Amino acid sequence: MIKLIGRALSALHRWAGNSWLVLIALGLALAALYVDDRRTRADRDAWASWAKAACAYAGASPDATTVERTNADGKRHTVKLPRGGACAEAVQDLAAFRAATLAGTARAFAGAAAEQQAKATRDRTTAQAESGNRAAALNTMEKADAQIRDDDRVDGSWFAALNRLGGLQPHD
Repeated sequence: MIKLIGRALSALHRWAGNSWLVLIALGLALAALYVDDRRTRADRDAWASWAKAACAYAGASPDATTVERTNADGKRHTVKLPRGGACAEAVQDLAAFRAATLAGTARAFAGAAAEQQAKATRDRTTAQAESGNRAAALNTMEKADAQIRDDDRVDGSWFAALNRLGGLQPHD
């Protein structure tokens, strides 16, 4: 097959000389440029379509426009924005809003986490104190049980210990 192609090229060279090969090379180069141009136009059209959609989502137009602005002195004046200028400003405003919102959310989460940690610490401290009080009340109740007379009569100290154990009286 390769020999056949080689023979065909040598026959073509003998028939037309070098000019035929130059024309073929020129045709291939033009075909490559045409394909590259089509690919470039397709990429440009895709980016233009994306830009129009992004601008529409941002609430702006990609076209050149004139807007009124207020300067630092409070004077109103008109400004001509180039093509894509209003859209770029709208996208920047949205990005700034998103960053501010994320920062605010992070601050709120950090505050909530700190508050939850403080509550957990207070609860842990209270639980430890209650556990100590409960142990002391149980110890007092055991002592009061040990002092019960043989006739199973109890006095006020036994009832006081029972009330402390039940949480009805403050602990000493």
